[in-house]
Amino acid sequence: MIRNGISLGVGFFAAAWLMAGCDETRLHKVTQHYDLFFPEGEVQKDTFTQKAAAMIDILWVVDNSPSMLQEQNNLANNFDSFIGIIESSNVDYQIAVISTDMDQASHKGQFLGNPKIIQRGPNAKAQFQANIRVGTTGAGNEQGLMAAWTALTEPLISGVNAGFLRPGASLAVIFVSDEDDHSFNKITFYQRFFEQQKGVGNENRVVGGAIVGDEPDGCQNPQTGAAVVGRRYHELVQQVGGSIGSICASDWSATLNQLGLTVAGLDRRFTLSDPQPEDSTIDVKVNGTSVPRDYQNGWTFENGSVFFAGGYVPPPGATIEVSYLHPQKEFTLTQIPAYDPNNPGADIHVTVYAPGAAQCTKTSDCASECGLAGRCDGMAINYDYTSGWVLETPSVGTETHYVVSFEGNYYPLGGSVIQVVYSCAGGCKFNP
Repeated sequence: MIRNGISLGVGFFAAAWLMAGCDETRLHKVTQHYDLFFPEGEVQKDTFTQKAAAMIDILWVVDNSPSMLQEQNNLANNFDSFIGIIESSNVDYQIAVISTDMDQASHKGQFLGNPKIIQRGPNAKAQFQANIRVGTTGAGNEQGLMAAWTALTEPLISGVNAGFLRPGASLAVIFVSDEDDHSFNKITFYQRFFEQQKGVGNENRVVGGAIVGDEPDGCQNPQTGAAVVGRRYHELVQQVGGSIGSICASDWSATLNQLGLTVAGLDRRFTLSDPQPEDSTIDVKVNGTSVPRDYQNGWTFENGSVFFAGGYVPPPGATIEVSYLHPQKEFTLTQIPAYDPNNPGADIHVTVYAPGAAQCTKTSDCASECGLAGRCDGMAINYDYTSGWVLETPSVGTETHYVVSFEGNYYPLGGSVIQVVYSCAGGCKFNP
């Protein structure tokens, strides 16, 4: 790296900075330069292309209470927006429909309509429009979550509902209701159940959707009437990931379009090349348009990845660009007094970076380690026996830290910046 006209490469002594109690520090010779740090201000851009899943099984759970006639018609009449997206993504899909009714024997999680499982083909739209009209004679005690659980468990899943869950397919569960869910069990029970359908580590192959009453107080439409907030449906979809639309909307095309994007098996999570960027510098664009940072309707950063939610899941073929700065790991050198073990009486000053105790943030097996960027990095120390030496200098109170010092051709000018990678040195012993 060249900084202020100075090359700071191999050829310097370094040691781990350790809190009091480490009574031994060993230097480990390395034969090549480990530059694990990035220059200050360097912009990283990661680019991704959105791809759709190969297969998706879609379960619609529709309220069949007396107040749902208009909503069922809205769903059927606007289905073009939904089916158009998944058709264009070329995903191999299956669709089944159940009601929220857990009282009538002919419902209770059983697939409705004919055929009970709709497959990709020229008749899919007409079949769905017929199947989605589940009637309006159901109980007012809607249990959408329990109905979905029942549909996907024994004995139904190997009986009358057999053939719906395919081993290689993703799963989408979409709820439509003007009431909240009244199922037994907590939301976490259903969240775990749905996510486990595709096996451990494949949770991202399960998505949710809901067309329900708005948070926080529900909604009202002069044409369709009032809807109670679908709080439990909101919570489930937020936990598993997916899209939520208002059942009071006069036009459902936008909602169904977004649900189509969600269930087409599109990637929502994109892992960055640097899992620990400067969080505040992250900028996300989809097809050149900036995306807002919002955990419900935009993107969030979590576990080294950018995650899309709500209406901002990138469509098939979209280009996703994520720009960010690498963590700042550069520090200005200062002049401090130093002790030369080879010349105890010398009054010398050296240019060093000496981390303070406040920067020691992580405990290892042998000591609290000082992290240059607020966290510890693996040992990667470069040194040269002929052109540098390790000096010891006092720190706060009785604590002693080691600092990097330079001389000869590697002596930096005042105000220069140096990058160092380090952690607890081998052989360090901890004394309480």
